[in-house]
Amino acid sequence: MTEKLSYGPPVDSDDSDCSSYDGFYFSEPLKREKRAPCVQPQQLLYEALMEGNLQLVREHIDALKFPVDGILSGGLTMLMNACREGHYEVAAYLVNELGASVNKLVDSMTPLMFACDCHANDAHVAERLVRLLLSKGAVINVSDKYGITPFMLACRRGYTNVVRLLIGEVSFDAIDNQGCTPIFHAIENNHRDIVKILVDAGVNANLANNKGYTPKQVAEFHGFYDLLELLPADPAAEYIVPSNYICYNTLRDHVPRIFLKTDCPEYFQELASILRTLEMSNMLEHFAKARISLAEFLNMDDMRLRDIGIKFPIYRNKILKGILDFHLHHWSRKSIARVKKDGMDNFYEILMITANHLQHLVIIQASLRYVMQNQLNGKLGQPSEMQMASLQSNLNAYRGIINELTKTVKYLGSFSPPQNLLYIDYNEILAERKRRKVRSVFKYTTIVLGISVFICFKCKRFFKL
Repeated sequence: MTEKLSYGPPVDSDDSDCSSYDGFYFSEPLKREKRAPCVQPQQLLYEALMEGNLQLVREHIDALKFPVDGILSGGLTMLMNACREGHYEVAAYLVNELGASVNKLVDSMTPLMFACDCHANDAHVAERLVRLLLSKGAVINVSDKYGITPFMLACRRGYTNVVRLLIGEVSFDAIDNQGCTPIFHAIENNHRDIVKILVDAGVNANLANNKGYTPKQVAEFHGFYDLLELLPADPAAEYIVPSNYICYNTLRDHVPRIFLKTDCPEYFQELASILRTLEMSNMLEHFAKARISLAEFLNMDDMRLRDIGIKFPIYRNKILKGILDFHLHHWSRKSIARVKKDGMDNFYEILMITANHLQHLVIIQASLRYVMQNQLNGKLGQPSEMQMASLQSNLNAYRGIINELTKTVKYLGSFSPPQNLLYIDYNEILAERKRRKVRSVFKYTTIVLGISVFICFKCKRFFKL
């Protein structure tokens, strides 16, 4: 006979009134089975990636038919996870066999950034990963939302071979959101070898960050006194580009060819704008010292850039690329202002419009000279008939603008006085002084003679009487 289950209030209840209990109590405890936790298939793939188990990674990818550039639950792609954890075999499988994108962007991060910031702390693995990505066309000069570049990450981690691998293709003066260049990241983590590589390569070790600290001051703050021996001494007298070289201040800056004496090279202010767009404002001092005008700048070659003091080829190539882009920019008639006969512009405004025309003439002349020089050297190739027709059309259009400008200048000249209103002729002033002196002498001489005649006449009458 089976034992009967008793039920009622709990046995340990202190309440004597059992009728007040509304629940039930069973004498035998209920047995519940423990279920195994549910694991998402993507989680298994993520764990296989973290372990670097290539076999499991293959199986899970095939089972899930997971896209090679898809985002896992961790927020990154499979290639990014493999590069971050330092699993070269998995990364090579994803890139070589599955064709994973080496320039996939996730939250402003690329696989190359994770390779340069490899958590395996193995310089050899990081170098292999970087070489793998570069062989597939990974972009080097890119930054995340904090301004950090792959080169900065390699300097921070202390991966010397990766730094040597990337140093020929990067900008030493690239800064992050804190204004720190790559040498700051190497100094803050006390990587002596990398600091020496950067200094030998010609990095600007005197460029301060947003807080005003130089690399030397950062090394002193952290107590890395052995790094101070590698950093160059502070310059005794740093060259400062004059303020009138950076912006237009006077009328002679707008129309330099009218004035015989100008302190600033012709349209040098445009050089400051062009170099600023190239993120090479630190090179402005070389052009200021050599007094390079805008026309000379637009026709510079590699040898001329080296002569004025720009030593490193990467900087010269970047400037030459910027000059080429400037010449390739399409010119339009709408890019210059016009003067209307029925307009209400004053003389100063018309003069500024004329100065704008003259500046465009200088730029177009420099572009034509640039085309002729490179065409003679065989660097531009044979132009097509369509390109020649387009060039002829643009030249005819600008010839019409020049004719209109000539008519406008003649029209304005008809209102101009024959001589400057403020012109002073010193010879005329001296002649006028002589005439006044002669008239004064003649006046007083006449008075004296008149008085003498009058006295003689009076005396004659007196003697007759």
